[in-house]
Amino acid sequence: MASNSSPLWLVTGAASGIGEAVTRAVCRDGARVLALDLDDAAGQAIAHETGALYQHCDVGDPDAWQEVVRLLQALGAPTHVHLNAGIQIAPPSAPLAEYQLEAMTLERYRRMMSVNVDGIVFGLQTLLPVLEPGAAIVVTASLAGITPYSVDPLYAMSKHAVVGLVRSLGPTLEERGIRINAICPGGIDTAIIPVEQRTDDAVFMSAAHVADEVIHLMTVEESGKTWAKVSEDKPLFMVRAPGDRPAVP
Repeated sequence: MASNSSPLWLVTGAASGIGEAVTRAVCRDGARVLALDLDDAAGQAIAHETGALYQHCDVGDPDAWQEVVRLLQALGAPTHVHLNAGIQIAPPSAPLAEYQLEAMTLERYRRMMSVNVDGIVFGLQTLLPVLEPGAAIVVTASLAGITPYSVDPLYAMSKHAVVGLVRSLGPTLEERGIRINAICPGGIDTAIIPVEQRTDDAVFMSAAHVADEVIHLMTVEESGKTWAKVSEDKPLFMVRAPGDRPAVP
C-alpha cells in the first residue's frame, strides 16, 4: 500500500472487469485502494500484484459494509469511491431465453437486485457519513440504464434505478462538496456478457478503456449527472435528465 498521505480509493467489484482495471490503474499512480469483492482468490491475487488492500465484501449485505467501516477507521476517509459491482439476471453461460422476465427465478432476481441496487444504496448509506468535502463518487450504471435493453429487461430496470438515485442525490451532495456521477457504458468485454452475445460481429470496449473514463469522471466539476460511453472511438458524453439544462454563464 502507498503511504497514508496518498488518495484512498474504495472500489467494489474490484476482482474483475472495470473494477479490476480501475484498481490496477490507480495503484500504478500511487493511490491506496481498498478493493472489495466476493471472489477472494482473484481479489487477493490482484492485491498481491498491485499493493491494494483486499476485503471480502458482499455489497448487498449491510453487515459487510460495517466491516468496511471498521477498516476505514484505520485507513481514513476515502477520497474516491467507485461503486461498480454488478451482475445480470442469469449467468453468462445461460441461453438468452433465461434472461427474459418470464424465465426469472426468485433467487436470481433477489441476487441481482442485491448487487445492482442494494449494493449502491448500502454503500452510499455507509460511506456518505465518513466522506469529506472534495470526495468524488462514480457509480457504474449502464447504457441499459438510460435506453431499453430487451436482452435483459430486469438488468435494465436495476440500472435505471441507479441512474435515478445518482441524479436525485447530486444536488444534496453538491451542497456538502461531494460529487457523484454515473457512468453508463455500452458493451464491455467482461465476465457478465452472455456467451450467446459474443458473436463474430460483436464489438466490445475493453475494461481498461472504460476504467480511464471512470478515473476522468472523478475529476469533473458536475455532480448528479449521467455519462454515456457507447464505444471506444466515441467520447464520453452527458445525457441530461428531462428539465436539466446547462447553467447559463
